[in-house]
Amino acid sequence: MDESFLDYLKRVTDEIREIQKNSAAESKARIAESEARAAESKARAAESKARMDRFGEWLAKSSAEFDQRIRENNEQIRKSREEFNKSMAEVNRNLGGIGNTQGEIAEDLFRRNTQAALNNYGIPIDQVHHNLRATGRREYDIVAVNANQAVVIEIKTKLKARDVEKFLQTQLPQFKSAFPEFRDYAVYGGMGALVLSKEQELELCGLGLFVFTQGEDGITRVRRPENPITL
Repeated sequence: MDESFLDYLKRVTDEIREIQKNSAAESKARIAESEARAAESKARAAESKARMDRFGEWLAKSSAEFDQRIRENNEQIRKSREEFNKSMAEVNRNLGGIGNTQGEIAEDLFRRNTQAALNNYGIPIDQVHHNLRATGRREYDIVAVNANQAVVIEIKTKLKARDVEKFLQTQLPQFKSAFPEFRDYAVYGGMGALVLSKEQELELCGLGLFVFTQGEDGITRVRRPENPITL
């Protein structure tokens, strides 16, 4: 029996409604999926913000701790310098006045032994200059050199704190300008004295200087700093 028009119309209407129903369900599902993704993105954003907040707190705390360590280190350096100055003053009081002749003897003693001392330490030295002087400049007591290195050494019999400061702040920094032939050399600084305690040796090494001392056997000994000053 042929389908009547009314039946056909009803069937088409039902199919349209079914399609609409399915489309609505699919749309609802897609909306729910989008909302879930949005919620997930929001959660990730919140987690990222929390991590950044924690990092910011850690960074602020680390910066504060670093600043505190810098202040403590500066205070330790200040105290070390004060103790060094006191030690040098004590040395000066103990040694008393020493004349120029004694100073020349000390320089000659170190000069004759510097090359062997540095060679034994592992720094090969080709030549040792004594009282090296440039025109219009102060002389340098001892300058030990090889092909690409130079050790500039100030010798004292009566070591004073101001001598150390002058050597570090004036004499050593001016060496390359006074002697341009050494401009491409690695230049180190050193100080020597006839009488130095172990504590004073460590203080000078802490300032980045090679330290030269005389043993009871008359042999010159050298102590190298962990972080030598290098020009």
